[in-house]
Amino acid sequence: MRTAALWVMLLAAIGAFGEATDCVSPSLVQADDRMVTSQFAGSSNGKHPTYWYAVYGQAGHSYSAEFVATTDNRSTDTSIEFANLYVWGPSDIAGLQASGCFGPSSVTYYATQAYSPTLAKSKYGRGQRISFTAAASGLFIVSITNNMAEGAYAFRFTDTTLFNPRWSTWSGFETSWGFTNMSDMTITGTLYLYGSNNQIIKTVTVTLAANQQVFRTTYSYDLNLPRSRDGYAIFAHNGPPGSILADAVMQGPNGAALPSKFESRYSH
Repeated sequence: MRTAALWVMLLAAIGAFGEATDCVSPSLVQADDRMVTSQFAGSSNGKHPTYWYAVYGQAGHSYSAEFVATTDNRSTDTSIEFANLYVWGPSDIAGLQASGCFGPSSVTYYATQAYSPTLAKSKYGRGQRISFTAAASGLFIVSITNNMAEGAYAFRFTDTTLFNPRWSTWSGFETSWGFTNMSDMTITGTLYLYGSNNQIIKTVTVTLAANQQVFRTTYSYDLNLPRSRDGYAIFAHNGPPGSILADAVMQGPNGAALPSKFESRYSH
């Protein structure tokens, strides 16, 4: 009896489902595209449970946070219904925690669950997904609330940034970057062009309508990058994971075309 009572006390202390229930000690997760499954407590007596997560963000990188109810809920009469996702940046956390987890956020984020790949409401619950770009490196806190019954759910955090390890304007070469929007939403992103000394040479806003392609180049009539330079590029955007297909090519004066990969770190 004592052992059983002790377990009840421990479960009450850590939360019956394991996730953090306040913003002071959020569950630490990684933005590595892993899908994690768990159980979400249900609403009771008009109170809706909120779970809290913290993920490390890198300045200039874009991220997606996604929560969905799973098919394990098919045997229940009711299902999870998530309220909106919220996110706070590194500079917001002190105020958030001091205000009882109700502080303002400085992060601009976008709800993407209604766009392809859509997280539609079904008998298994309603999914939620947001995207945001980290203005500074540090911990970002995300909250999600369940307005309905207890149920199984899954979540994943993804670094959606695309990486191009090499561009060049040496020896008459020029580099071109191509972006294809695979989603049905307008996506806006930033192309960051770095030199080999790790300093930003240029930042460019790229807006792509649904199913549209956009090309940018180092040529003088476009980005006009300095001659005899090289470096790398990243592209951060506000679309869902996998929504942007990108490529890059270095074109030589003799007609040679050298592909330079431009992809997510999870494309391997």
